[in-house]
Amino acid sequence: MDKWLSHPTALKVLSVIIALLLWAVVHFDPEKTPATVTSSLDTKAYEAQSVIPVGLDEEHYALVKLEPTVVRVVVEGRRANLLGLKDENIVLNVDLSGIKEGEHVLPLTYKLPKGIELVEMSPTTVTVELVEIQTKAFDLGVKIEGTPANGYITGTPNFVTTGGGQVKVTLPKEEMAIVGAVSTSISVEGAEKTVEEKKSKIVVYDTEGHPMEHAVINPSTVAVTVPVTPPFKMLPLQLSYTGTLPDGLSISAVKLEMDKVAVYGDQKLLDSLQFYKGVTLDLSKIKGTGTYKAKVTAIDGVKMVEPNEINVEVTVVDSETRTLSRNIQLEGLADGLEATVTAESEGAFAFDVLGATNVLDALKTDDIRLSADLSGLAPGTHTVELKVVLPRFVQLAGGTLTVTIEVKDKSVSTGTDPTGEPGHPTGPPTETPDGQGTPPPEETANSGNSGGGGNTNTPEDEGHEGPGNSDGSNNNSANKGV
Repeated sequence: MDKWLSHPTALKVLSVIIALLLWAVVHFDPEKTPATVTSSLDTKAYEAQSVIPVGLDEEHYALVKLEPTVVRVVVEGRRANLLGLKDENIVLNVDLSGIKEGEHVLPLTYKLPKGIELVEMSPTTVTVELVEIQTKAFDLGVKIEGTPANGYITGTPNFVTTGGGQVKVTLPKEEMAIVGAVSTSISVEGAEKTVEEKKSKIVVYDTEGHPMEHAVINPSTVAVTVPVTPPFKMLPLQLSYTGTLPDGLSISAVKLEMDKVAVYGDQKLLDSLQFYKGVTLDLSKIKGTGTYKAKVTAIDGVKMVEPNEINVEVTVVDSETRTLSRNIQLEGLADGLEATVTAESEGAFAFDVLGATNVLDALKTDDIRLSADLSGLAPGTHTVELKVVLPRFVQLAGGTLTVTIEVKDKSVSTGTDPTGEPGHPTGPPTETPDGQGTPPPEETANSGNSGGGGNTNTPEDEGHEGPGNSDGSNNNSANKGV
C-alpha cells in the first residue's frame, strides 16, 4: 500500500479526484432546485371559475341562493399542460347531499386534470340557501298575437305536444299561491292559412302579470296549431235530392247526423244566409232502410264547408197510392176576362199521389196546392197544365195534370156595349112562361177564381228541400210509383 501511494502516477490521480470533490462541495446548494427542473413548471390564474352545485334533492328542495357563484383559482403545472387547460377542465363543486331547508356555509371541492395542482382557491366556502318546493299541474293558455290577413279570423288553438293543454310547474311552496297564469304566445300576423305546429316557450306569470323566471316548467315548450280561416257561420242544413228510388218505394223518414254545418265565406255573404242547402242525397244509391253518405259541397260563393260529408239515416217503405182533391187557383188572367174550370167536380179537382203511409196520413189541406197560369190566354176553351206544389216525399201518381179552362170576355157575357152602357137585345125577345123576355145573364159568382183560393208558395220544410215539389211535371224523385 505504501509502495502504491509513493508512486508518482497514483499521487497525480488522487490529486485530481480530491480537486473535483472540493469543487462540487463549493458549488452545491441544497436549497436550490436544479435549473433544468424549475424552468419546466408554471402557474396560471382563473379569476371567475363557476361553482356547480351537486347532490340537490330536486324533488323536495330548490336552491335559491348561492354566494359567491364564482371563485378565483390558481393552478400549477408544466407549461405544455397549462397551455391545453380549459375552463371546463377545472371543476368546482358544492355538495348539497343531505342538506335541508335553510341557509348553510359549505366547503368547495375541486377536480383537476392529471399533472395540474391547485395552488390557491379563494374563497374556499360558499353560502347556500334551500327552500321547500311544490309541483302543481296548470292548464295552459294561449295568447294570440297579431292580426291575420284582412277578412280572416282565428279559431280555437289546438295543442300538438303530448299532454295536451296541461303543464307541471315547480316553485317554492310559498310562491305557488301567487301563480296567476301559465301561457304561451303565438303570432298570426298577416296569416292567410292555419299556423301549423308552431313551437313556443311557456311562461309562468304571477297574479300581477310579471313573469316568474325561476319557475321550473315541464315541458318548457309546446307546439300549437292555430286555425286561421275566413269568417264562418253555423247554418242549419237543408237536404236536397238527386236520382230516383227504385220502383214501388217511398221515403218514410230522413234523419241527419247533424243539423248544422260550419260555412266559411265573406261576412256579407254569411249575413245573407239563413240555412245551407249544399247537401245532396243520391236516391239512386238507396236500396232500402239504412245509413247513407251525403256530400256537403261549397256553393254560391262559399269558400269552405265543414264537414264535407255527413251521414243520413233513411227509412224506406212500400209506396201507397191515395186519391186527393184540391181547389185550383187561377192566376195571370188578363183584365176584362173571366175564367171557369169546365171539368171541375163540385169545385175541387181530384188526382192521385204516391208516398209512404205515415207521410200521406199527416197531409194537411194547405200542404198540396194546385194552380193554373192563364197568362196570355184569349177568350175560348183551353187545356192548361197545372202547377202542383207537393210536400217532401210525396209525388203525383202519373204524368202531369191538365184541366180545361173556359175564358170569356166580361163585356160580352154581361151585354155591355163599348160605351159601358147596358146593351139591348138585337133579336126578338124569347118568350118566358110569364111572357117576359129573357133577362141578361148574371155574372157568375167568383168568376176568374172558380178553383178556390189556393196559395202557390212552397211550404216550409224544416231543413229539407222536398223532392215532391213540382211545377206540373212528374219530376218528384223521393218516391217511385208502382
